[in-house]
Amino acid sequence: MEEQKEKDNGLISDIKEYANIRMDLAMLTVAERTSTAAAGAAAGSILAILGLFVVFFGSLSLGFYLSEVIGNTYAGFLIVTGIYLLLALIVLFTQENMIKKPIENGIIKKIFKERNEATYEKQN
Repeated sequence: MEEQKEKDNGLISDIKEYANIRMDLAMLTVAERTSTAAAGAAAGSILAILGLFVVFFGSLSLGFYLSEVIGNTYAGFLIVTGIYLLLALIVLFTQENMIKKPIENGIIKKIFKERNEATYEKQN
């Protein structure tokens, strides 16, 4: 009888230890995914800001260049504005397939990256 109680206590302590380890693993997994997402967002933000500077100064340069070629200051910058309007309309009408779907798919792939890699390894 005494031996049975010791086995039960050992089993209960093993179950508690297993539950604690699983909880720690879940917390570490969440922390890893959160930090990866935050780092990706920070890097993306920096690249977006730098990209905006490139576009801004490139637009100014193109506007001044076209103004000089055409001989009319307003016309050069109006052409640059027309280019941006055309780009905005293209993005507006193709945003579902060209922007939303690739971003959604990329996020899903990042979230389930480990699962996909494990599945791929099992198949090979």
